[in-house]
Amino acid sequence: MQQTIRIDSRDGGTDAYLATPEGGSGLPVVALHAWWGLNPDFRDFVDRLAGDGFTVIAPDLFDGTVLGTIEEAEKFSEELDEENNAERLLGRGAAALDHLLALPQTTGERAAALGFSFGGVYARWLAKTRQEVTALVTYYGGAWDPPAEASSGAAWLSHWAAEDPYEAPEDAREAVAAQAGAGAVGHFYEGTRHWFAEAGRPEYVEAASELAYRRTVDFLRQALGEGA
Repeated sequence: MQQTIRIDSRDGGTDAYLATPEGGSGLPVVALHAWWGLNPDFRDFVDRLAGDGFTVIAPDLFDGTVLGTIEEAEKFSEELDEENNAERLLGRGAAALDHLLALPQTTGERAAALGFSFGGVYARWLAKTRQEVTALVTYYGGAWDPPAEASSGAAWLSHWAAEDPYEAPEDAREAVAAQAGAGAVGHFYEGTRHWFAEAGRPEYVEAASELAYRRTVDFLRQALGEGA
């Protein structure tokens, strides 16, 4: 089941896309979109996770704005003024987490944070600051270490493009190595660029996307499932 809902947040509330398994309940995942906004590619990804047994909530960080080109996204990012709005965006992720864990359609008290690119930064930040988040998944994003003391020891699975002008592979390897003792694992996909897991993008690589997805599902089940 998929639906758009309204959730409370400190900045007055936001829409969120909620997908639940056919069985009615599933392991909880907060999914944070890339700089394109909450677009069809990301909704399809959320739907697929729900089909594999997860209850997934994806807050709309951009209030309905969806971008289609790099130029549009760059312009919107400048207007967004992240330096002054980062805490507000993080707050939406936290509000989505609170809403998700209160739903009867979720199982367990642990949750995962997942993010694509832009959303990977906030997924990592959310995982670092909320103890309920015990699993973190990022796609070609999240090398930057958020400025917060960790209250969560979330295990981190990251997927990186081998050829990426937005997240330098050497920076990504350093970020993963710095967290290796906390259970961080990074995969680098040869022949891929940023956005390789989004079917609507020209950078899409099906084989790499499918491998990353299966790794994600296996990781989430192990990290959030019974006995984890």
